[in-house]
Amino acid sequence: MKANKVTLIAQTIGMYVMHLPLYVLFILELLPGIDESFVMGLLITALVLMALVAPVAIANIVLSVISVFKGETDLSQTVMKVKLALIPWYVINFAMCFVIVSISFNPFMMIAIPVVIAITVGITYFFMLATSLPDVGYYLRRVFVTKEEKITASRVFVVILLFIFCLDVVGGIVFHRQNVKAELPSLPEGEGSESK
Repeated sequence: MKANKVTLIAQTIGMYVMHLPLYVLFILELLPGIDESFVMGLLITALVLMALVAPVAIANIVLSVISVFKGETDLSQTVMKVKLALIPWYVINFAMCFVIVSISFNPFMMIAIPVVIAITVGITYFFMLATSLPDVGYYLRRVFVTKEEKITASRVFVVILLFIFCLDVVGGIVFHRQNVKAELPSLPEGEGSESK
């Protein structure tokens, strides 16, 4: 589905854009005398941008579910590129989450640490899942709807990788490579070998 490709790309761009106020905030925190209202403004802007990206990710998930029943587009190359493009985002996101959790290490905020960790991990996983589901939907369609592919342990293992932090990038690359390999025409026996 072409719409799913558009939502994947839009989500990727949106994820970087929603971090921009936080980048500015961390740079400005190094400077003395930052106005508290300006800091709050940056945090609210980041939350608003995240709220704008979330529907795009939800649309991506819905389109992936629809693609199981309708549509035969292989988006594995786009998914692979998106996952590789988002590696810096996840690294920076982890660093920012670490800073946020470390700020919470004081006697009055200790109870909030598990909540902060759960929220940041949950949001990050939600965005990761939205970029993995097009491959999962394509695989489910080929196995259960069109029956063009049989269930194999290696393919199921790769699909499982798409649901695990960090390993989803490996899963996206391998899934695309498996699709490319499956589409290559095989030479009839005897062709391709040099005759003596």
